[in-house]
Amino acid sequence: MPICARLLLTFLIFLVSPSMLTTACFAEGSPESEYADIALMNGTVYTVVYGTDWPNNPQEAIAIHGRTILAVDTSSGIKQYIGPETRVHDLKGKMVLPGFIDTHIHLGAAAQIMAGVDLLSCTSLYEIQKNISTYAEKNHDDPAIRGFGWNYFLFNESGPNKEMLDQVISDKPIILTSFDGHATRVNSRALEIAGITVSTPDPAGGKIERDSEGNPTGVLREMAASNLVTSKIPPLTIAQIKDMLEKILPRASEAGITTADDAAVSPEIISAFADLEDEGKLPVRIFGEIVALPELGVEEIPFMDEERSIFYQGYPAIEEGHSYIGDLPGLLDVESQSGDTISTIPVYSDNNGLFRIQTGKLFLDGVVEGHTGYLIEPYADDPSTYGTINWDVNKFQEMIAALDSLGFQIDIHAIGDGAVRMCLDAYQNAQEKNGVRDSRHKISHIQLIDPSDIHRIHDLGIIAALQPNWFYYDENFDHVSLPYLGEERAHRMYSLKTILDSGGVVAFGTDYPVGTDYLTYNPLDGIRTAVTRLPLPPDSPITEPYHPDELIDLKTAIEAYTYWGAYTNFMENSTGTLEKGKFADLVILDKDLFSLPPEDINTARVAATYLEGKKVFADAEFSADTA
Repeated sequence: MPICARLLLTFLIFLVSPSMLTTACFAEGSPESEYADIALMNGTVYTVVYGTDWPNNPQEAIAIHGRTILAVDTSSGIKQYIGPETRVHDLKGKMVLPGFIDTHIHLGAAAQIMAGVDLLSCTSLYEIQKNISTYAEKNHDDPAIRGFGWNYFLFNESGPNKEMLDQVISDKPIILTSFDGHATRVNSRALEIAGITVSTPDPAGGKIERDSEGNPTGVLREMAASNLVTSKIPPLTIAQIKDMLEKILPRASEAGITTADDAAVSPEIISAFADLEDEGKLPVRIFGEIVALPELGVEEIPFMDEERSIFYQGYPAIEEGHSYIGDLPGLLDVESQSGDTISTIPVYSDNNGLFRIQTGKLFLDGVVEGHTGYLIEPYADDPSTYGTINWDVNKFQEMIAALDSLGFQIDIHAIGDGAVRMCLDAYQNAQEKNGVRDSRHKISHIQLIDPSDIHRIHDLGIIAALQPNWFYYDENFDHVSLPYLGEERAHRMYSLKTILDSGGVVAFGTDYPVGTDYLTYNPLDGIRTAVTRLPLPPDSPITEPYHPDELIDLKTAIEAYTYWGAYTNFMENSTGTLEKGKFADLVILDKDLFSLPPEDINTARVAATYLEGKKVFADAEFSADTA
């Protein structure tokens, strides 16, 4: 730190309470010079400034100094910021947007479950068996065979069973995770190691599938049941997880993602992300969500709080009688109760990194295709079940209230309308107990919501974290949604526009590597589906949109992947739009989305991605033009 900066900091310490200097970060490279480090010229720059008519008023150029935006203007207006050392890039009309923010993705889990046999492309049982055999031959020393991506549709009504896997390998355990992440197929050896027999009871929140005689078939539904096996198998090391993350994370940058909410981080995943940050290898800002386990309940909170305290990037405490007017990292605006601004103070912290934790994650129910999504009314094809709840209702409400009282943001996985109602009830109970605050709690997925509950998302200030890349007719609809849910419920899934029209906040994500018939982490796929409700697979024979009354316009879809993603992470004053003083998080596309037919939106390609002013991805053409 330069001497003058140290003197300034010393002086400020005497003026400001030390508690103000604890956790906020200083945006290194905030504009101190009249010249830019980088000038992106002659583009079509959409600022996405919320509440403005930004689609019809694009700018042409953007100047970056250090980590932040110096100016957004016309190309001639930016020329004043070009100095002798400024790197000037001619965008040749390319589109510039704020970096995409995925508010629900599983990068860490992808690193774990994809470290094995790839089953996503398999279209038959034979292909599954062949891929397992080929992988096992190449990996003799693996103590267990892991895999990911098997599809429910490849089996008849009796479903998958352990004998299918025993035919391939019987002397070591096989553990295969389904494409939706909510079921695991194992062989007989895995059941033997876990001690799962005819007399083993279903764990709370999980289900052991059984044949007509009560014997385990080898299918374990939901994490509680899968853990019976995975807890007995040597886990992947942190080094192995890091190695996989180093392969996965650059793909996110290549898709234009600058911030990702990793919606289920374990201690091993946390360590891997922290190590990558220490090594300067994080090309994406990560908000980790710590999973709360039903079997521990509130007893887990001290451990969750300890993890959060290490990585939490929140507001510093300020003296009584003052409040915040903004959260731009590095700039603490403080005002008195009279409303007078006292000062704008740069606040330094060692904890200003790209990996942060501020959220607790709960899995409340499962998925419709496993009959574990929790419904208000029974399943149409099996009236004996409403689905599965992973938490005792009272302990669930207790956990939500306790986390809320400690200032955690909360994210809850809820698929069925019954689970969504339980989430809303628990959030309402927390507000009644703790008071209303700017919590920005989330409900993720919301495949089904009862019409009478829709207004409560807005009324309670909840964020609907949705995955628009699911919102179309696929094979899953005819084979699962329609027979399992019945006609009425199957035709009111994914109420995107209805939630927005009710005033609810919606932020988008992909849930990668979870998917339907088209696995994607590309935000442009989600945007395309949000505005068309048409299938993503290019070879799909389906041309009918899934309930076009629920599609939205392109402006709204882009905002859900940028501004509202930033808002979800309490960063709307730091990123999510292209404005002076904000982080230079941006994506450059080779085509202007507003000039494309809606069904062609995902034909646009990312030319470059910048994170806090650093180019973290560039395609060959952009690299050649800007070398």
